Amino acid sequence: MFIGKIVKSDSHINYVCQIYGPREVEVEPAPEDYAFGRFVRIAVRARQGDDPEAELHRVLGMSTEPRTYAVGVIYDTILLNPTFGSLGPRLSNETQVELFSPDYIAERAVLIYVMVLGMMQERTTPEGRTEVLAIKHGVPLLSLELGSEIETMDDEQVRAFHFFSDPDRPDEPPYLHMGYLPHIIAQRNSLLPMVTLCIIDQLERLFPQNLSLLSIVKRNFAWRLKVETTG
Repeated sequence: MFIGKIVKSDSHINYVCQIYGPREVEVEPAPEDYAFGRFVRIAVRARQGDDPEAELHRVLGMSTEPRTYAVGVIYDTILLNPTFGSLGPRLSNETQVELFSPDYIAERAVLIYVMVLGMMQERTTPEGRTEVLAIKHGVPLLSLELGSEIETMDDEQVRAFHFFSDPDRPDEPPYLHMGYLPHIIAQRNSLLPMVTLCIIDQLERLFPQNLSLLSIVKRNFAWRLKVETTG
């Protein structure tokens, strides 16, 4: 489901997204939809073509053209209330304000911080199946645009983003890959080691056959977090 849109960026890989509020979408996102450590994706806007029928198929989800997505993880949440700290008499209570001045409620917002971990390209086959064409972990070459919508990823999409073959070695079988770990470690944010542990917890559930490997990575990050915390 779509949970919000990009409103600013702090860098090429860190984006601030505003969660949709009441009456902005048909189904308002619940807190668990933008929880800490949740995987999300953002469609990279392609150059507009001259074929109106192709554009209609894209909007309706019927297009078989490849689509590129930036895949990211939610690592922080901010509750924004512009009226906090403004003291003074109140002529209306909160219920009356919501009824007579609905724009007042729109000033409050939930902002999430998303770190981009890589890119994936997929397309819908004529039979209606989703086919993954390419996956890349690390810093993406393309940046995202203001107003781009944020979409949650289900377990199958998260599994596809982490389980793939190396394009340079097509003869090797697919394997579990976390190529964005160095990319996360290089960032200076106290929450990122915690979100890494959250990611590993999700992968342990999705890849039970790789528990031994994931447990080693998890112990290393837990140790790193303990050392950094104690100084």
